[in-house]
Amino acid sequence: MTKVFSRSLLPAAAIAFFAAPTAALADGPYIGVSGGVALPEDSTNSGEFDVDVPATDDFGAIPAGTELGWETEFDTGFAISGQAGYAFDNGFRLELEAAYSEYDVDTHSGLTVGGANIDGADVAILTRGVPDAANPTVGTVIADGQGDVSNFGVFGNVYYDINTGSAFKPYIGAGIGYQWVDVDFSPSGVAIADDDDSAFSYQLMAGASFEVSPGFDVFGQYTYRDTTEDAEIPLTLLPATLDVESSQSILSLGVRFQLGQ
Repeated sequence: MTKVFSRSLLPAAAIAFFAAPTAALADGPYIGVSGGVALPEDSTNSGEFDVDVPATDDFGAIPAGTELGWETEFDTGFAISGQAGYAFDNGFRLELEAAYSEYDVDTHSGLTVGGANIDGADVAILTRGVPDAANPTVGTVIADGQGDVSNFGVFGNVYYDINTGSAFKPYIGAGIGYQWVDVDFSPSGVAIADDDDSAFSYQLMAGASFEVSPGFDVFGQYTYRDTTEDAEIPLTLLPATLDVESSQSILSLGVRFQLGQ
């Protein structure tokens, strides 16, 4: 009898919890903070030589304008952000967000010059040193991924909170802003790139919040963030400029405080 009674109560309690009427969506200013993991997409780096690379006794010249590129895989990183905004009682929110993310390089591969893959060539082809059977190959040197990419951006966001009549509220959003991308590529300890660039950025968000108490919410969110243009990074080992991609997915948890509650 007890088990039957308990089983009948559970669905009823769940329905009562989600269907219980609540006050209209709270309006007014709020602040928040969140943190989580950054899941960067691989970067198909592409660029070209800015000036002629003179020929040596062992290697031919590389003319200015010759294309080069390689693939970079990244490790999972971290992301943090702070928000300040205003919520309207019709479900819309306007928000200003400052966001930072950082992730390490896992590995580089597939270095091409003029369309030809040179992973198997003596690394001296890049350093313009003397070829030697004891030298590592280009692929071996760049496979040891050292370095990192960091991103700092400021975004203006628009959200829409879906009023479910309960403490649980899913939402969607989008934002535009400006982002600074700092790139450090140092495979095998060899400095290849260490510079930064900036570009307009955008992001798409979806998540859900839960009202723990009046004026205090916890939320979980998925964000896809990217720049409208790749970061143009001058190389230090070669007289070339490389375009580096910085698209990423972010999974975060945060808290939000309604001011004046």
